[in-house]
Amino acid sequence: MKHLRALMIGLGVLFLGLGLYSGEKIFFMGFTVVASLIFYALITNLWVLMDFRYLQRITPEQATKGDRASLVIQIHNDKPFIYPYIKVFYQIPQSVLTNEVKEEVLCILPFHYGEIKEDFICDLRGHYTVGITGVEVGDPFGLFTFSMNLLNRSYHKPLELSVTPRVVRLTSLPLPQIQAEGTTRQEFLATEEPASLSDIRQYKYGDPLKKIHWKISAKLQDLYVKNYETNTQPQILMFLETFPYPSEGMARYKVEDQMIECAVAVIHFVLSKWLSLQLIVYHRERQQLSGRNPGDFTRFFDYLAALPFNSPFRMDEILSMESPGFSKGESIVLIIHDMSYRLFNHLCLLKQSDIHPLVFLVYHGPELNEDIKRMIDELNKREIPCFALHTDERIDRVLERAL
Repeated sequence: MKHLRALMIGLGVLFLGLGLYSGEKIFFMGFTVVASLIFYALITNLWVLMDFRYLQRITPEQATKGDRASLVIQIHNDKPFIYPYIKVFYQIPQSVLTNEVKEEVLCILPFHYGEIKEDFICDLRGHYTVGITGVEVGDPFGLFTFSMNLLNRSYHKPLELSVTPRVVRLTSLPLPQIQAEGTTRQEFLATEEPASLSDIRQYKYGDPLKKIHWKISAKLQDLYVKNYETNTQPQILMFLETFPYPSEGMARYKVEDQMIECAVAVIHFVLSKWLSLQLIVYHRERQQLSGRNPGDFTRFFDYLAALPFNSPFRMDEILSMESPGFSKGESIVLIIHDMSYRLFNHLCLLKQSDIHPLVFLVYHGPELNEDIKRMIDELNKREIPCFALHTDERIDRVLERAL
């Protein structure tokens, strides 16, 4: 393109010089033609950029992990000349995560429009700014190209796509049920005879009919259910490691996404059994969420959907701070991405103290190293359930194979 532009300018200068030297009209006519072509190429490019028109949409704007989404970008040419070359730069969620820009080249006839349609799978949870980011236009003769960054334009409205975590429904979890005599059983059973009435709330879809408070419901002309304090069931503690994954790029995003999906699945299962749960996460400070029935799941889900991974504490440090407050017979769930010897030793000590850990280790890459495999095997031998969960696996299928 630079060579062609230099050639045209050189021809113009040559024709002008010959015309001035000889006075022949033919050389002035040649100069006029060349100058007209250069002017036309320049003015059309500038006109396109100054009056650039486009439409874009993302469907849907809110999706769940695994859903299909579609991005449509339309470039409208309402001018009486052809757009021979227009390169469109745009982003979809995957390119946002990898810090890349996709591109497509269009040729648009007068009073027509060109369309770019990109269908993709929403693979990872998050909030993404997608759509067109810039354009590059060229003239019919290939003399000039001009580019424009639309992100700096006041009229540009980027598209927003929110992808929430997928809710995987589990059928079982290897957490112990504490019996009155102190023995354990590897299954969950909801308490049939609650110890004491805690409070009363409005009925929500999915609540058992046996929990309806008929007298209050008849008096208030609406359905109300009873919440109970369950003395026979200990509170389950869940710890989610939000220390940044050491690898950058897609590996980090996949590990974080898998950890969130794992946490959502476990929380959904525990709350669906009407068991008391406490989620503990460390960032700059300790954060805690508590729930004990299916109606509380939405609060946990909304919190985890936007949870950042920027904690300064590893899981072994968290357990060192929290373990003095553990009660005998208590169950704890750990979702981690790093298994260290310190953490291994801490888990063994907790088991000896009649505290029952359940561990999910999320990893990325072809396979775990031998040291981590040996630690996982040893934990399972000591009746500390530990599951290695690859970023491309589903927690329900891993549990089905293991249990």
